[in-house]
Amino acid sequence: MDEQQNKTEIINKILSGARWSIVFRLVAQIISWVSTIVVVRFITPDDYGLNTMLRAPLELLLLLSTLGLDLALIRAKNIEQDDLPNIFGWLLLINGLLFLAYFFGGSLIAAYFNEPSLEQLAKALAFIFLLIPFRVIPNAILDRHLKFKFKSLIELITGVSAAITTLLLAIKGAGIWALVAGTLVSNMLQIILLMILEPWFIVPSLNFSAVRRMMAFGGVLVLGGTIIKVTESLAFLLVGPILGAELLGIFVAAFELALLPLSKIMAVINPIIFPAFSKFQDQRDDAAHYLGKSLGIISLGMLPVMVGTACIAPEFVPVVLGAKWSAAVTPLILLSISMPFRMTTSFLRPVINSMGRADLTVRSGLAGLAVLLPLALIGANYGSIGLAVAVLASELIVAFYTVSICRAVFNISFTKIGQCLYPAIVSSVVMAGCVLGAKYIFGQQAGIEGLIIEIGVGAASYFLTLRTFYRKRLVDTIELFFRRGKSPESSAHSSAL
Repeated sequence: MDEQQNKTEIINKILSGARWSIVFRLVAQIISWVSTIVVVRFITPDDYGLNTMLRAPLELLLLLSTLGLDLALIRAKNIEQDDLPNIFGWLLLINGLLFLAYFFGGSLIAAYFNEPSLEQLAKALAFIFLLIPFRVIPNAILDRHLKFKFKSLIELITGVSAAITTLLLAIKGAGIWALVAGTLVSNMLQIILLMILEPWFIVPSLNFSAVRRMMAFGGVLVLGGTIIKVTESLAFLLVGPILGAELLGIFVAAFELALLPLSKIMAVINPIIFPAFSKFQDQRDDAAHYLGKSLGIISLGMLPVMVGTACIAPEFVPVVLGAKWSAAVTPLILLSISMPFRMTTSFLRPVINSMGRADLTVRSGLAGLAVLLPLALIGANYGSIGLAVAVLASELIVAFYTVSICRAVFNISFTKIGQCLYPAIVSSVVMAGCVLGAKYIFGQQAGIEGLIIEIGVGAASYFLTLRTFYRKRLVDTIELFFRRGKSPESSAHSSAL
C-alpha cells in the first residue's frame, strides 16, 4: 500500500509540474518565434551567416560541457556527500578548458570561414563556458525534485529577457552583436534566478574517483547525443555536391517544415522525460506502462499535424513559401509521413537513458548513421524526392530497431506501441480521407481559402472521430492536464502496454 501511495504521489508531482512546464515553455517558444520574425527585419543575412559560423563549433563544444554529469546526477538514486563538490570542481575544469579553446580558437574560426570579425565575436561568446558550471547543479537538483514549474518559469523569464535584449540592440543597429548579447544575457540571468530559487554554495573539489562512475555513464550519453546530432549534418554535407544548391535548398526547406511540429513539442517535453522516468528506473513494468501511456497522449496531438501536413502540402507550400518552392511539395509529403516514426524514436531514447541503458541509445544512433548515409547517397541521385524517400526508409528502419533493442530494458514491441497509438492513427486516417474528399468535392482550390477549408475539415473530422469512437481516451487526456484531484491510476491502465 505504501509503495502504491508513493508511486501515486510521484505521478501527481510529475503531472503537476508538467502542466506548468508545458504552459511556460509553449509561451516561451511563441515569444521566441515572434521575436525572431521581428529581429529578421533589422539584421542582415550576413549577420545571420556569421551567427551560423559561430554556432557550428560552439554547439560541438557544448556537447562536452557537462560530460553528462547533469543527467547522471538526476538519475542517481542517492547523492553522496562528496558528489556535488567534485562534480562542481570537474565542471569548472572542463568548461575552463573549453573556454580557452573557443576564446583562442576564434582566430582559427575566422581564418577557416575567411571572416576576420568572427575572432572578436568568438572571444565574447566564449564566456558562456565560464557560466555553465554555475547552472548545471541547481538545474539538476530541480529536476531531481521534479520542480518543473520553477525550472520552466526560469526559462520563460530568461527567454523573454534575451528576446527583448536582442530586439532592442537589433533596432539600434548592433547587428550580429545583438544575437551574441542576447545569448549572454540569457545565460547570466539564468544563473542569478537559479541562485534565488535553488540557493547553493559548494567548495569545489577534484577527486576523480568520486565522479568516475557518473562520468562513465554521462560520457556514453554524450556519445549517443553526439552521434545523433552529427548524423543529419554529415548526410547533408555528403549529398550537397550531388544535389546542388537549389535541390538541397528545396529538400532542407521541406525537411524543416515537416520537422517543425515535432522539434518544438519535443523541446517542451524532453526536459521532463528523463527526470520523470528516472523515478521508475527500478520499476521497469511501471516505466513500460507509462511509456505507452505517454506516447498515446503525445500522439493525439502530434499525429494529426504530421498526417495533416502531408494532406495539405500542395496548398500549404505555395501559400507559405511561395510558388517558387513548388518542387518542395512531394518531399514535404514524404517527410511528413516519416515523422511519426521519428517521434517514436525521439521519445524512446531519453526513456532508455533514464533506465541506465545509455549504451542502447548509442546503438540506436549508430544504426541511424549506418542506415541514413548510404540510403541518402543513393537517393540523392534521384533528386530531392529520392532523398526524401531515403529519409522515410531510414526513419522506419531505425524506429523498428530502437523498439527491438528496448526489449533489453522492458517488455515492449512495435505492435504494443501501435496499440497505444491506435486511436490517433485511426482518427488521423479518417481525417486524411475527409481532407482528400473535401478536395474532390470543392476542387483543389489555390490560395489561402483552399488551405483554410482543408484545415477546418481536417480538424473537425479528427475531433469528431476521437469523440465518437475514443471518447474515454480523449476525456482522460483532457482531465490529465486540466483537472485536479483525480488519481492518475484511475484511468492509467486504459492505455497500458
